[in-house]
Amino acid sequence: MKIDLSATRTRKCQDGIASVIMLILLALVLSFIIANIFTLSELHNNVKRLEKQQIRRINPPATNASTNSASAQPVK
Repeated sequence: MKIDLSATRTRKCQDGIASVIMLILLALVLSFIIANIFTLSELHNNVKRLEKQQIRRINPPATNASTNSASAQPVK
């Protein structure tokens, strides 16, 4: 009685190809995750920068004009 070895070789080859394809898909998913993390980091930095600009625009720095006004001088 002979054992057909060609069927087992074909099965092992298919298993190997499936493993390689799964590793490629995993690498693609990980690259997308890394790209999204980088993009979110950049967006977070942009939002912080815009928030600082808005705060500066809404709350301008104090000037010396209020201390030199006419109401601060005594009346003669």
